[in-house]
Amino acid sequence: MIVIWYLDWFGTPEGFEKLGAAWKKVCKEVPGIKSTKLHQSHQARYHYAWITECDSYDTIQKASAKMPARDRNALTHQVTEIFSEV
Repeated sequence: MIVIWYLDWFGTPEGFEKLGAAWKKVCKEVPGIKSTKLHQSHQARYHYAWITECDSYDTIQKASAKMPARDRNALTHQVTEIFSEV
């Protein structure tokens, strides 16, 4: 399963590094997450995309639940797309 989390970031660079470090830490702690990488978007729609490969929808829900509350002033927009193999 591939999860793409598109996001717009308007906070500080330090805040973004903190968010990224928190997500990487969670991904290491939750069994079933195979990889996660940050990509910079080359489209106008979103600033970044975290692409995470995991075993199941349940796995990504467990990881997301461990993240700190979202600062809506810094992380103004986010969209999650989930892809599964057919």
